[in-house]
Amino acid sequence: MGILSDFEDRIGGAIEGVFAGAFRSPVQPVEIARALARAADDGRSLGVATVYAPTSYTVALSPEDAENLGSFRATLAGELATYIADHARERGYHLHGKPKVEFVVHDDLRLGRFRVSAALSEEPAAVPQAVESHPPVAPGMATVTVGDLGHDVALSGDQVLVGRLAECQIHLDDANVSRRHAAFVRLDSGWAITDLGSTNGTRVNGEAIERVRLHDGDVIEIGLARLVYHEPRG
Repeated sequence: MGILSDFEDRIGGAIEGVFAGAFRSPVQPVEIARALARAADDGRSLGVATVYAPTSYTVALSPEDAENLGSFRATLAGELATYIADHARERGYHLHGKPKVEFVVHDDLRLGRFRVSAALSEEPAAVPQAVESHPPVAPGMATVTVGDLGHDVALSGDQVLVGRLAECQIHLDDANVSRRHAAFVRLDSGWAITDLGSTNGTRVNGEAIERVRLHDGDVIEIGLARLVYHEPRG
């Protein structure tokens, strides 16, 4: 119930804030979230030692409900996508990119009724983008492999920021990533990863962390991205 409660809190805050007085639909966001979670479970696919979950979701509404939701639909779609990502992470599902939720109108639906569907994305997974330029990887430098990028990112200086802001040295274009999410911090010998109070947390080898010293091959999960730390080579 943890992630569902978090979803309810975020939606409740939006309804009471920016969208106060605008939410008039009898369709309840938490019921849509539950239905999408079931669709993710029902639509999962077993790969080689990996369970894949759908990333493309459609929510069909009646014309009246679609009109009542109005401009709140965009906010709700984003929060539902975040909820699906959290649900997938909790269940150990792998996602080929960020979940996307789209609202459509079906004339056959009555007020208060909705239906959902899910599909595995047929498009290649979006690759988290690092900043455009990085120093060349020289011998003796620790590096990080970011997702499926064709090159490693060298860790240099005293700190390397990871986040959604373009100014971060490792920039991840992912709604599940905080603006300044985490930082690689240089130690006397080696590097550590520190969570910077992010919304969705930072995991190392599957464990939630606040700060931990890194070792060769450690896997860091930030949003939907997997970063692999490599000790310096000789």
